[in-house]
Amino acid sequence: MYKGMRALEAGRTGLGTDGGVGSLTESAAAFLKRRLHHQRMRMAALRALKSASSLPGDRVDLQFDADSGLLDRTAAWLTDAGTGAVPSGGPPPTHYLAPRLNLVIMIVGSRGDVQPFIPIGKRLAWRHRVRIATHAEFRPMVERAGLEFYPLAGDPRELMEYMIKTGGHIVPTHLQQIVEDVPRKRQIIAEILESTWRACTEKDPDRPEAKPFVADGIIANPPSYGHFHCAEALRVPLHIVFTMPWTPTSAFPHPLTHLSPGTHHPVRNWFSYGVMDLLMWAGVADLINRFRQQTLGLRPIELNDGAATLLSDNEVPFTYLFPASVIPKPADWGSHIDLANFIFFDQADTYTPPPDLLEFLGAGERPIYVGFGSCVVQDPAATSRTIFAALEKAGARGIVSRGWGHLGGDAPPPHVHLIDDCPHDWLFARCRAVCHHGGAGTTAAGLRAGLPTVIVPFFGDQFFWGQVVFDAGAGPRPIPIDILSSDRLAEAFAVCTRPEIRIRAEELGAKIRTEDGIELVFESLRRHLPIGAMQCSGNPEHLATVYCEPCRLRLCQSCYDGRHGSHRSHPYRYVEWGVREPERLTEELRDLIADAAQALHAGRDELRPMAAPERHGIVLGDADGGQDDENVTVS
Repeated sequence: MYKGMRALEAGRTGLGTDGGVGSLTESAAAFLKRRLHHQRMRMAALRALKSASSLPGDRVDLQFDADSGLLDRTAAWLTDAGTGAVPSGGPPPTHYLAPRLNLVIMIVGSRGDVQPFIPIGKRLAWRHRVRIATHAEFRPMVERAGLEFYPLAGDPRELMEYMIKTGGHIVPTHLQQIVEDVPRKRQIIAEILESTWRACTEKDPDRPEAKPFVADGIIANPPSYGHFHCAEALRVPLHIVFTMPWTPTSAFPHPLTHLSPGTHHPVRNWFSYGVMDLLMWAGVADLINRFRQQTLGLRPIELNDGAATLLSDNEVPFTYLFPASVIPKPADWGSHIDLANFIFFDQADTYTPPPDLLEFLGAGERPIYVGFGSCVVQDPAATSRTIFAALEKAGARGIVSRGWGHLGGDAPPPHVHLIDDCPHDWLFARCRAVCHHGGAGTTAAGLRAGLPTVIVPFFGDQFFWGQVVFDAGAGPRPIPIDILSSDRLAEAFAVCTRPEIRIRAEELGAKIRTEDGIELVFESLRRHLPIGAMQCSGNPEHLATVYCEPCRLRLCQSCYDGRHGSHRSHPYRYVEWGVREPERLTEELRDLIADAAQALHAGRDELRPMAAPERHGIVLGDADGGQDDENVTVS
């Protein structure tokens, strides 16, 4: 009898503190050291934090106490820590024979958040069954691409309108907003959580002919909320793919924060991630634990389990959809984190432009594109007048996209042409500069086209992308929407005409166009997949689902039925994400805990080392069995 489950050791050995083979391998000790470093950094961040206040645009202003001595001490920790992270999936196999998997890709966000996953999903579908799970309004776009769809809860327009209605604040500032909006937003998050589990385990409810589906692997963006918890319940691999930095680093602050100028930039940058993780967890902790207990049958998790930092603490593989030529990979990001390139959902080949657009483009010099995409504008008429006047002051023609903000009105001036949806890859090739809200997808499209870029951020990571463009020398400083004026915008258009700006934008565009982002993402997903733990021992192109106990083999159902059907068996899965304490600590790790506890005036219990996720296969068994768990070697 098996007691609950047991991990399968794939030939790994490690030296314990006594020099013999011990329960804590070298790689596991390195993992624990990194995790403890992250824990004490987050604890230091909370002790050094003086205030956290909301700013317009869904950003948080963080102030840290420079007189406490913690900033000086943690600066030394950053220097001493190093990374040493190992790839989550281990070394790639000599022969890549991946079993055919059921893969779910979960995305919460706007059209620009969803579009990059369409070509990624199509590439994965060469071998695997791929399901895109996102908001219902994107079903036509997904199914036109030939991919399966599953509807996640939440209306992206409602989420966007909430942000505008509250002035972009994380917490509404007016009593009426608190009474009306916070409960609704929490209800949306709860609905999204529930739908992520159904997306992993149920048929498409709107397609009666759909086949049953149970995910063998999960790909997700962070705002989809349920990703880690669903992966833990299913014991399957998880890979996060995102358009903006989400991993702690000393290189730059969290994209949703604002840090005042001062010393200790690397320390405060790192601190910003720890504080934001905790703020985000505080807002949804009860919803997530209700989801874990009532829907997934998992135990609740608390802060001392690392509840706020599950992705970073467990070194869940990350692939970022931006190139090193735009944002260099920070030195403190481990090898479980990859940079790919921007991903584009190109549509120029199938687009037929309307005659009036072609006529406008042919009637004069190249225009400046202006559009704010999915952002909802509070006063469309006033914003439109500002844009028209800025273009006139700059002596430029403009193409203005109506977007969700309903820009332009009914009678634009002669130097402006209004459009609805138009593929960026077709239009930007015919423009001289772009001005937009700073969404990751639109920013990428403008940079790939080699165009000087003006960003007018509304909220969230749009401020971050505005700063990235400015730091890269491809455009002026961003102009937040709440201070947008015709004079500021006209001046920004003038900056875009400077030779050094145009040359730098063209250089970046050339670099971006040389790398195939889709293939880079595919290789990253493949490299971090624990293929060895998923392959059937009898046929490596089949997915192992059964563990044959007497033969100590992981097998697909057909191989088990064919030659092992009379043998005792157990269900078999691939990754154990559950929070577990290590079996034994080395003296080095004990010293690290003691050092952190002394430095932060905290007890040892506040620093809890947790074991690394087990990625070498999991045998499931009888929860009430009498035999203790044990490590075994499988072929």
